[in-house]
Amino acid sequence: MTPASMMAMLDACIAMCQTCMDECMQHADHSEVCKMCAQACKDCMDACMAVKDMMATA
Repeated sequence: MTPASMMAMLDACIAMCQTCMDECMQHADHSEVCKMCAQACKDCMDACMAVKDMMATA
């Protein structure tokens, strides 16, 4: 795996998580499952961004 392909996969994961989180947040007030899903997406995005940051400084 090359650094460029890893960055592309991380970017794709961040984009998917953002889309899912946005959708789930629309229902979070009425659904505990959607609220938990939105938080899981946020946590995943944060982790992907942290990996990208570590790769950029390495």
